[in-house]
Amino acid sequence: MPRVSVVAKNYSKALFVAAKKTNSLDKSAAELEIFKQNFSTSFAHELKNPVIAKNDLVRIISDVTQKFGLGQLTSNFFASIIRNRRLNLFPEIYEDFIRLVKQDKNILEVEIISAVKASKTQIDRVKVLVGKKYPGKTIAIKETLQEKIMGGIQIKVGSEIIDASLKNQLETLKKECLAAIN
Repeated sequence: MPRVSVVAKNYSKALFVAAKKTNSLDKSAAELEIFKQNFSTSFAHELKNPVIAKNDLVRIISDVTQKFGLGQLTSNFFASIIRNRRLNLFPEIYEDFIRLVKQDKNILEVEIISAVKASKTQIDRVKVLVGKKYPGKTIAIKETLQEKIMGGIQIKVGSEIIDASLKNQLETLKKECLAAIN
């Protein structure tokens, strides 16, 4: 996960606390996802223009949130970040908010990286293995296809990577051969 600035963390935490207090974590997460799918950095950059009055910014973001059908809490949140000209931080805010929601729901995201799509049996096996190491966690699998690993699988849990890829095995073999020669 990319680094998140302190300012973005403050915004995401404020939204998280408000959403939790109003029992609308899932709704807020879904609405942020809708906004994320339509988010453009050029739009955020344009709205950072100091020539545009804050009232106009709030009206613009109000129209946008209304068009997307976002609720009051999320609309007010966007009005707040737009007033402070921080819409450019939205991708970071979104990532940290989702992290907080997953943490609150005790969800552990596990990424399976492979050259070909993993079978249901392989995914279930990974869930069981990771579940043993992290008891009580709900395991959420995210699959990523990368041809460059050639074969095998990489399992990424947070910053920990279990690398059983063919590419890694070949590189290890190469190092061992070179060490034997020298």
